[in-house]
Amino acid sequence: MPPDWLPLAALLAIIGLSAWRVRQVARKHGVTAFAFTRHAPIQSVAERHWKMAVFAALAAAALTWLAPNWETALARPDWATLPALRWLSALIFIASVALIAVAQIQMGASWRVGVPAEGPGALVSHGVFRWSRNPIFAGMIGASLALLIWSPHLVTAAVFTLTWTLSLIQVRIEEEALREKHGDAYEHYAAHVGRWFGRDDRPHGRLT
Repeated sequence: MPPDWLPLAALLAIIGLSAWRVRQVARKHGVTAFAFTRHAPIQSVAERHWKMAVFAALAAAALTWLAPNWETALARPDWATLPALRWLSALIFIASVALIAVAQIQMGASWRVGVPAEGPGALVSHGVFRWSRNPIFAGMIGASLALLIWSPHLVTAAVFTLTWTLSLIQVRIEEEALREKHGDAYEHYAAHVGRWFGRDDRPHGRLT
């Protein structure tokens, strides 16, 4: 069986990676990478709810490690601890953390948390971005899904729903900002690379 601390370790790894990248981008490129509330007013609402989702996810992950018996009060089913489900969750956690880490590094100076008032950075279309326009959000959704599979109950279901919804909102904000800044270059990129996953190299391909 995977260790009980794995969900909490995976979530802390994502948070730590993101904090490290924010600091690194500021130090190397002089860019304020944490940019919530600066481009669109709805980002301030999204920021508050992202904080709620992160706090709830950390609390749920700590609970499953330190006080698993308490999860029954949150309607966790008995079959939730089956080894096959735990291993599936562990694999999704590992893949999600790896995807987020690689994508953040490959973004270089364009890495942002939110969209700043001046708009996004340079368009990134190499590496994992050749196959997904939003690999970081895909990884975050994957991590919340892994948490739900690891311990399905009311809180983890709410975390997954909130993460999915906020990702959709933030992706729309960022797509609009990228279109405003990069115009036809982004339209061409979006036509050939899927919002989540997929690539179509045909001259007139169209993915969403």
